[in-house]
Amino acid sequence: MIEEYYTKVRTLLEKILIEEKQAIEEAADLIVASIKEGGILHVIGAGHSAMAGEELFYRAGGLAIVNPILDSDINISHGAQKSTAMEKIPGYARVLLESAGIRENDALLVVSTSGVNQFPVEAAMVGKEKKLKTIGITSVSYSKTLEPKNEYGKRLFEVVDVVIDNKVPPGDAVIKIGDLTTKVAPISTITNCFIVNSLVIRVVGKLLDENIIPPIWVSAHLPEAKLHNSRLFEKYRERIKLL
Repeated sequence: MIEEYYTKVRTLLEKILIEEKQAIEEAADLIVASIKEGGILHVIGAGHSAMAGEELFYRAGGLAIVNPILDSDINISHGAQKSTAMEKIPGYARVLLESAGIRENDALLVVSTSGVNQFPVEAAMVGKEKKLKTIGITSVSYSKTLEPKNEYGKRLFEVVDVVIDNKVPPGDAVIKIGDLTTKVAPISTITNCFIVNSLVIRVVGKLLDENIIPPIWVSAHLPEAKLHNSRLFEKYRERIKLL
């Protein structure tokens, strides 16, 4: 069973590496353009999709320009049923984005595997309305099997500037055990983390190609961390509330 899960994870990661490489490059270009214009990267998602923002934020070896929009009412750790209900409420994503201080030269990464609920689609639509550079991580094939559940009648992959397909199958879980009809072992967190860290790699590479020093966090356990990170805190504290 564990071996089967490993094989499925590896297969999906290989598909992403091959089939989504160009999309990752294009998304990285948008983030680099934003950084050059003095912008930052906002990351938003509901439920477990919010973990992509947590993965990117204040991460050793990660970019310091990441602003995760982690709201307690939409975060699954503060109530499962509440999170599911809040994802359906019109206007909520708008409030969160506007309170986060989004600006025209910023980039916005919206994460939603199904990509059909009000929250992720509204977030992307608000981002485009405010002229941010928008990126979506979603499962295109899965999303196509679902009817939009939002006031726009759209799916996430239909409304962002760049789509990165995380290839997650319907239902997310991938392992069938015995006669149990319900599968176990979801896969979206692994694929999403691979994608967002691949974005970091390409953003850093592209910045260096233009002789721009990337703003990267250093592990607090390393001797150079205090001085290095203090400069990043000072530079980005005004725009990233969680710092």
